[in-house]
Amino acid sequence: MIYSFNRIPEIADDIVNVDNAMKWGFNWDLGPFEMLDAIGIEYFVGRAEQDGIRVPEGLKEISSFYRFEGGRKQYYCLLTGQYLDIPLHPEQLHLSILKRNGGEVEKNSGASLVDLGDGVFCLEFHTKMNAIGNEILAMVHKGLRRAEDDGVGLVIANEGSAFSAGANLMLLVMAIAEGAFDDVNLTVKNFQKAMMAVKYSPVPVVAAPHNLALGGGCEICLHADGMNPHAETYMGLVEIGVGLLPAGGGTKEMAVRAIAQADLYETDVTTFIFKNFMNIAMAKVSTSAAELYQMGFMRQGDAISLNAERRIHDAKQKVLALAATYRPGRPLTDLKAPGRSVAASIKSQLWNMRMGGFVTEYEEMLGGTIADVMTGGDVPAGTLISEEYLLELEREKFLRLCGQKKTLERIQHMLKKGKPLRN
Repeated sequence: MIYSFNRIPEIADDIVNVDNAMKWGFNWDLGPFEMLDAIGIEYFVGRAEQDGIRVPEGLKEISSFYRFEGGRKQYYCLLTGQYLDIPLHPEQLHLSILKRNGGEVEKNSGASLVDLGDGVFCLEFHTKMNAIGNEILAMVHKGLRRAEDDGVGLVIANEGSAFSAGANLMLLVMAIAEGAFDDVNLTVKNFQKAMMAVKYSPVPVVAAPHNLALGGGCEICLHADGMNPHAETYMGLVEIGVGLLPAGGGTKEMAVRAIAQADLYETDVTTFIFKNFMNIAMAKVSTSAAELYQMGFMRQGDAISLNAERRIHDAKQKVLALAATYRPGRPLTDLKAPGRSVAASIKSQLWNMRMGGFVTEYEEMLGGTIADVMTGGDVPAGTLISEEYLLELEREKFLRLCGQKKTLERIQHMLKKGKPLRN
């Protein structure tokens, strides 16, 4: 950090471009001057001198490199000794700046609603790792109502280190340990209601994920009218890693999309179901946003933002474009269930994988449970089912898995070790 301080104006005229170079070029979360502010310049100087490191005199005279003044973010110019406004491109939207300028219109402990202008609001998460809990679900409904009453649409985005790491596992494991399955059922049902509210909102909803969008974070994106992820987005339905299935509508949505594709091409649904099944059963996570098209998460018309600072602006523009001709849909009631025969085909392949030592006996059971939900349960092929039926089936299977000892072991292992258990 002292080296960076000494390199101005040798390699750059200002600190902003040095910080941006390290963030954009080396994927740092903070640039060196932002780090100094985070540590505290006075503390840093004292510690450096205590360790016998020579500190530039100019650094001792600065209280902070960045500040907010008059609703604008400013940087300290080392050449003039004054604070100057950081130039913002008109196609950049920063939630932190908007909130300091009174743009925050709703807030609770888990989420905020920010006015992006032009009738578009942004639902922002701000829990640890943006894990989804009841506070965020409540703000989903508030945000949709606000956008419907006072605007034209909603963006779901945030500026955290991750878009969302999924549902709050700690709360789930505590409920399971206490045998509070009615509470778990209610929480899952509330999650499903929020996702269906997003999907069938009277106004367009666009998700703008970045970095990690796992489990419940992925499900929110799947139910939005459109997606506008940052290029570096790692998304997937990873619940099987903790012995569960996606129960916030994720399993249902992948089944619905497979059925819709088969209807579109007037062909057998098995191939499409199996492809989407593999995304869930193997906990596939995209290595970039571009891979989301191949995985079936992104659809025609969705776009990718290469510049992270334009992501929210791009999502806002997509909302405005959709709002011009938007017509909300209705929950589907005439889906043709793939049926028990397709589930049997998947289960036979799972048995082969277990015999070959590729999956454990419990993983075979988990895969079969997912297959049952995606194919509509124990019904003949072609049986007409609804989205609500699939959600109920999804919730029932989720609760049944919550009662399994090996699922609890998987959840506890993930919380302790941060990686999945193969049991």
